[in-house]
Amino acid sequence: MSAGVPVLPGRDLPPQPYGAGWPTYWRQEAACRDGDPDAFFPPDGRNTKARAAAETRARKVCAGCSVRRACLATALFRQEEHGVWGGLTSDERNSVVPRGRLSADEALAFADRLLLSTYATS
Repeated sequence: MSAGVPVLPGRDLPPQPYGAGWPTYWRQEAACRDGDPDAFFPPDGRNTKARAAAETRARKVCAGCSVRRACLATALFRQEEHGVWGGLTSDERNSVVPRGRLSADEALAFADRLLLSTYATS
């Protein structure tokens, strides 16, 4: 991995179970594992057309991903500041997640609630 280049969830990473019920090898099943990092980690700059287009591409991949829940929960648990995880941008995650650290169980439960609300509005 070169410096400054994000690694997508499925690439060469060991399993990260954060507790009982956490999918152990979810990253190897991620739909984005061989995808374009620029879609999931768009270039800096707020509200640009390029950023919006990249996030739209990422959301399309996330929408059909079988491990979307674990991906989003990981971002919530690790307080990821960048990128599209589980179909949500960093701004979206920051706007709906309470301040402070979530436990692994809380992150999974919160991901479930967010995904249910996403499906209800789609």
